[in-house]
Amino acid sequence: MRICGNRIWRTQLWLSIIVLALVGLVFTGCTGGTTIPKGWSGGTVEGNTLYVGSMDGRLIAVNIVDGSRLWAAKLETGATSGGGFGCAQGPTSVAIYGSPAVSDNLVYVGGYNGKVYAYPSAGREEPRWIYPRQGNLSGFIVGSLVTDQGRVYFASAAGTVYALDTAEGYKVWDFRTGEKIWSTPAIAGETLFIGSFEKKLYALNTADGTEKWHFTAEGAIVATPVVDGNTVYIGSFDRYLYALDTATGSLKWKFMAENWFWAKPVVYDGVIYAGSLDGKVYVLKTDNGEKLTELDLKSPISSSPVLVDNSVVVATEAGIVYVVDTATNEIKELASLGEKVYASLSAGQGSVFVHTAQDALYAIDVASGALRKFTIK
Repeated sequence: MRICGNRIWRTQLWLSIIVLALVGLVFTGCTGGTTIPKGWSGGTVEGNTLYVGSMDGRLIAVNIVDGSRLWAAKLETGATSGGGFGCAQGPTSVAIYGSPAVSDNLVYVGGYNGKVYAYPSAGREEPRWIYPRQGNLSGFIVGSLVTDQGRVYFASAAGTVYALDTAEGYKVWDFRTGEKIWSTPAIAGETLFIGSFEKKLYALNTADGTEKWHFTAEGAIVATPVVDGNTVYIGSFDRYLYALDTATGSLKWKFMAENWFWAKPVVYDGVIYAGSLDGKVYVLKTDNGEKLTELDLKSPISSSPVLVDNSVVVATEAGIVYVVDTATNEIKELASLGEKVYASLSAGQGSVFVHTAQDALYAIDVASGALRKFTIK
């Protein structure tokens, strides 16, 4: 039985690696001679508006009250290319993987083409600014953008972390790591935390990008860190969830799951809820990592959950959305969408918003379970 279990684990591991490898093929696949990149952008809610990147490379603004589409702006179309694999030449749209960021009446979004776009939140066809002005960054952008104190932070897959001025889009600083980055930064005070494929979690000074410390895990890190008080939590491809001291990077505790941690955990009232690719949500005490319970959802969890009031909402890859009562840690099914879900969830006004792999956007009222489908195409 032990040998069988090891074989299952190795199979899961290699299947996950194959999935990662196939991501690149999606961008060079062809339909009628046209290369069509796909993304898995989550949404960002600001007031009554949700901003999300569609799978045809547009930044969409949706009114979450009535579901109407307010505006759409298509990220610049790339030059025609051969596409490979016997594909004919055709126009290339820009895939959007990360969730947009909103600040100072601008919406910021990163493209798979290695550019950052800043659009007026009220809507306009042309961006206020693009970074870089000429050419592209040496590496596409997979993670989300984060704004704080007049700056927008992000990383390129080539392994460089950037800080830009939000108003004009000029570079304030950059920091180069030794490997690619798919992670989203987390900001706490004057420190930026971000993980990389070189198995490191970096803590950088937000003022100038200098390194404060780094922690080395046993596997690549693509998850987004979560900071709560003087502790930063981060999941890794080594199957561990780590709790580190924010000031020094020293290890407080670690917890091992049965597969990788990809999704960003949720922390609430001394408890951390961490979804894993093994299909389970692990419910742990934040102070010592003691497991309170585990919730087996039977499908991988790569979509980051959200907190709505005092409930944690989780979506599985299979498209089933669950709600966890934080008072009892009891779980119930909220909706079954019948569509794959990879994008991070977003929340606002008592509802959770789910962007599926079929480019559909759903709003689910957490209290009643009422389901609405928004049109973003």
